[in-house]
Amino acid sequence: MTSLRLQSNRDPIIDLLPKRGWLREYVEFTSGLEACTRFQFFSGCAVLGAAINNRVYLHRGDKELLPPLFPNPWILLLAPPGRGHKTSTINMAVNSLQQACPETRIIADKITPESLVKALSEPSEKELIRIGPRDATGLIRAPEISVFFGKKTYNEGLITLITDLYDWREEWVSETIMRGKNVLKNNCISILGGSTPVWLQSKLPDDAFTGGFMSRFIIVEMPPTYFRRIAEPQKPLKASWDKVVHGLMDFRFVSGEMEWSQEGRDYYKYYYEHLVPTGREQLDAYQEREVEQILKLSMQLALTDKRMKITAEDIDQSNKLLHILMAETEPRIERLTTQPRMKLVQDLQDLLRCHTSLTRQDMLNRTYRSLQFGEQQFLEAIRILSTAGVIEIVNANSTNPVYRLAKECPLPLPLEVLDDRLEGGSEPST
Repeated sequence: MTSLRLQSNRDPIIDLLPKRGWLREYVEFTSGLEACTRFQFFSGCAVLGAAINNRVYLHRGDKELLPPLFPNPWILLLAPPGRGHKTSTINMAVNSLQQACPETRIIADKITPESLVKALSEPSEKELIRIGPRDATGLIRAPEISVFFGKKTYNEGLITLITDLYDWREEWVSETIMRGKNVLKNNCISILGGSTPVWLQSKLPDDAFTGGFMSRFIIVEMPPTYFRRIAEPQKPLKASWDKVVHGLMDFRFVSGEMEWSQEGRDYYKYYYEHLVPTGREQLDAYQEREVEQILKLSMQLALTDKRMKITAEDIDQSNKLLHILMAETEPRIERLTTQPRMKLVQDLQDLLRCHTSLTRQDMLNRTYRSLQFGEQQFLEAIRILSTAGVIEIVNANSTNPVYRLAKECPLPLPLEVLDDRLEGGSEPST
């Protein structure tokens, strides 16, 4: 049983959240619920992106070289079964979007690739009649993403299609023998999904992890030590649902190209050009996409502060928020690409991430039920982790040695340090 000393009802991202604006209002309204703050915040980011869709955009470099970037992050909430309140968190966020922007397409049912293209090319139920093709925008709501994109025959090609529609196209054409040509214009799709770590790995098709689909998500995992019980949730006195809905409604009228402040452009340029590959293929894919996620989130921070200009502070804040998630998500990325025979290695690593340190006896007590080949399998996993430099063994000669993690992910460079390096042109230290 997890020690109460190791449990906490405070999400470590709280100190990095915006101090004002709609995202702050949404987090405050939901602060009396049991779900962790990061679930509420990033669910708010997902529906905010769907409300704005393709009306606001950002260019990186020459406009003819890269497609415009929209503030529509794809969000995936992860928590163990029966914990985290993923579905209720997703439902509340989507409800606010439906009430604020009833014309937004909400795609929530299991669907074939052909049906998805058809749904995106047709008007939503509450859209006014108009002539000409409609923009292919909308939100995919998937409380269990492994069911929506699961290993079903009718789902074949769905992940490839969604991955292809991640980047903007002025015109995307699909042709079938039976239905002829379907044209999607100015696509901008948002996704708000949830899953359990085990289902995510076992139920999604292999191409979800090899074709770049998962690397396009901000993976938001409930902290392993997070625990909160509230029998009768209460909202803050000044918070109201009407205020949340009307605040989101205001973003229907925001449009245009976002600008860079000079400091923001310099920060982004320095950060992007100094990203170094780790040599681990899957992790590098997430790192490459993380830069886009930082910009998408920075756009939202600016917009909720009623600005159309991205500052260095926006990028720094987004970087730190996502860095916390990335540091916690890295083992999940490792697990998603780990051979099943190495499952015990990942289990032991996860245990040590939840606890400062554990004795051999403690770790055996927590894992012996999964040991197909007995204690020797456990000792082999420990040897692999030790040889790889992932764990340290304290009192190795003892009959009950202590294990602890040897590596920690460093924090991102503070903004003032980057400012000094930008002015002096010095390289980052290693």
